[in-house]
Amino acid sequence: MDKPKSAKLDHLTPDSLLFDSENPRFGGALAGKTQPEIQRAIIGAPHFASELVDSLLENGFIEYEPLVVRRHGDQYVVVEGNRRLAAVKEIRANPDKYKDRKDSLDKVPAIVFPEQPDNEIEQSQMRVYLGVHHMQGFREWPPLAKAQFLERESQRVGSLERIIKEVRISKQQARRFLLPYRLLKDAKMRLPEEDFWVLAEALSRTGVKSFLQLDLDSDTLQIRSCNKENLRVLLDDLYGPRDASTRQRDVGAKKVRDTRDLSTYGKVLSSEKASAVLHAGKSLREAAIYVDTREESRSKLSRVIKELGLLIKKVTEKDKTAEANTVQQEFKELDSAVKAYLKKHA
Repeated sequence: MDKPKSAKLDHLTPDSLLFDSENPRFGGALAGKTQPEIQRAIIGAPHFASELVDSLLENGFIEYEPLVVRRHGDQYVVVEGNRRLAAVKEIRANPDKYKDRKDSLDKVPAIVFPEQPDNEIEQSQMRVYLGVHHMQGFREWPPLAKAQFLERESQRVGSLERIIKEVRISKQQARRFLLPYRLLKDAKMRLPEEDFWVLAEALSRTGVKSFLQLDLDSDTLQIRSCNKENLRVLLDDLYGPRDASTRQRDVGAKKVRDTRDLSTYGKVLSSEKASAVLHAGKSLREAAIYVDTREESRSKLSRVIKELGLLIKKVTEKDKTAEANTVQQEFKELDSAVKAYLKKHA
């Protein structure tokens, strides 16, 4: 068999270039769209290719950042650089507005992956290229795009092991992307890409995994089963409960406000009592009290009393009213009672 030809740099007219509707960078939102629909979607929110127009007008298309394309009959599908292509097409579609620089974009640099006698060879070459660039951090995709890329390619070739080997990541890394993606897909829930990693981070906590009662296929990382009700509760805690009428999530009611709270959240879910308190309406901080050992609670009570004393002193020290005096006196009684109790039951 002849050795497959390598990709090569060429200069192509933008009219011959097609958007990749299945590009993982767009989160599946452009699948099935026409080329004009994709152009409109990319040029505006949330992808904002319009932001690239000024740079292209000022600097032209930078040679050392070519598009990456694959042949599609007499045209080419852009697998890397769709936002830049949208900006180029925007300029070329408005010659009166951008007449000073339109001609400089008649040809743009592109790395062309050649058509192979064996389509599997071509697909493998593309995966290796995209894997190195986007999974390893050279031009890093957001986590959701990485997850969609791994899911799509593993389904395409029927082997997760092969994809992991080609894109040069570990199975543990693949698991970090695929598990939250597959859980969200199973729950029929779509997230903005910036929110995706909250679930991924939560799933790294032992208490969360146990709460979901996950059973995974160790080879494919497919989810054999999980507790669907607990998954619903988890998503409500992380993203807010869903309104029955609007189907929108109330982010103001979510239990976990910051990824820094996920360790505490995992511990709360590991405790039947703490989890019940949390889901009865208490805050994460309040529920965490029921995770502590008796000794930890004693230590925390001592610290809280000390801090409360400082707060009362700060608030009331310049207040000479009877109310301020009452607060000071009653705190002294509380402080003495707590210290006496802790000493007696040490």
